[in-house]
Amino acid sequence: MLFATKSAGSLKKGPILVVQEVKEESPIPNDCTAHVALAPIILFGQLFSLMPVSGYFHRTPDKLAFRVRSLRFLYSCVTLFGIVSIVVLFLMYSIRRGVLGLSSAATFIYYTVITLALIEFMNLGRNWHWIVAYWTEQEKPFLYYPYSTRKGLKLDKLVKCVASAVIFFAFVEDIMNFISAYKLNELHIKYCSHRDDFWRNFFHREHAHIVKVIPYHTVVGVGIELMMRVAKFTWHYIDVFIICVCLSLEKRFGQFNSRIERFKGVDQPPEVWREIRLDYLRLSELVNFMDDRLSRIILMSCANNMFFISVQLYNIFELKPTPMTSVYFWYSLLFLMSRCFVTLYISASIYEASLKPLELLRDFSTLNWNLDLQRLLDHISLKNIAFSGKRFFYITRPLILAMAGTIVTYELVLLDQVSKDQDTTKDCNF
Repeated sequence: MLFATKSAGSLKKGPILVVQEVKEESPIPNDCTAHVALAPIILFGQLFSLMPVSGYFHRTPDKLAFRVRSLRFLYSCVTLFGIVSIVVLFLMYSIRRGVLGLSSAATFIYYTVITLALIEFMNLGRNWHWIVAYWTEQEKPFLYYPYSTRKGLKLDKLVKCVASAVIFFAFVEDIMNFISAYKLNELHIKYCSHRDDFWRNFFHREHAHIVKVIPYHTVVGVGIELMMRVAKFTWHYIDVFIICVCLSLEKRFGQFNSRIERFKGVDQPPEVWREIRLDYLRLSELVNFMDDRLSRIILMSCANNMFFISVQLYNIFELKPTPMTSVYFWYSLLFLMSRCFVTLYISASIYEASLKPLELLRDFSTLNWNLDLQRLLDHISLKNIAFSGKRFFYITRPLILAMAGTIVTYELVLLDQVSKDQDTTKDCNF
């Protein structure tokens, strides 16, 4: 609430209005917690064996639980065992063939990233109860007046919209990948007339490292495809989860900055600045806390995106046997680059939002300067409030350009040094 007071000692010159803010407690929150906003994302991840926790749809995190004796945890373990088995089979197959080109290396790294992601999300689920409990406690002041959520969408709607868009384009990419493999198999059977079983030939081409060990059967084929869908979604979910967490944190910084903007450069009592400083400390500590829990996933995401953008850039320069294959590789590259950019840009927005108070506080007069305001400015100036990859780097906007330059350099090395993979479309020997 804002009210005006009359300045003493200024009766001859007329009243001077000083706008002050008084905090009003409201029993009704003006926004949902991150725990509530992330619940649909956790549910969607669990469809693909990730984040084996329960009770995430309750309004408070009290009911959150990670149980080893549960179907969710069993599903995660079965998936992890399946992916690890695929990695082992692929290594054995590649060693037996004596071929380890760029395509084989990319496949091995792809499965390795998925394996590490499954382990990380399982570990995150084990600690999710107390992570969310701390998060909810730290963001509690931002759910009530004087913090407002009038600008933009509510947090839960914002998270759903952005995550749904990324997941939709990810499913389109997966469908196009399957159609491309289907068309390549049609072309292969056309050249190899002795191949009369379409799906047997399909799985021999796409998953030879599995079919060589496990005899092909329709049930085996369906199981392999289901496992591939789970693996592909896990690969995309790494970035989706980071995006949703960063959106939740950036939203709180936006509320903080909006409150300072509403002052419009009018000086405030020391009590208000003390409250603002403490709220900013809450946000900075929350970012550091979440960075400690997610930095391995962030490092994995950045390394994964850089490598596969380079691989897809390399692949588009090769002549493809079918038009659908060319379309798929171009779409995959554009989607991967867009997903990487969105992840980095939204993650970097936390750092940008944490620095904005420095700009806003320039509008205030130094006549009413106080210790809390000075300490707030020192904290903003000296602390690096941003997500990182195990402290090797911090995600800021300049990092996006640095990664782009690294990818271009790496791509030139690939084009110059790495030999192209042999086209197996007309190979009827396997």
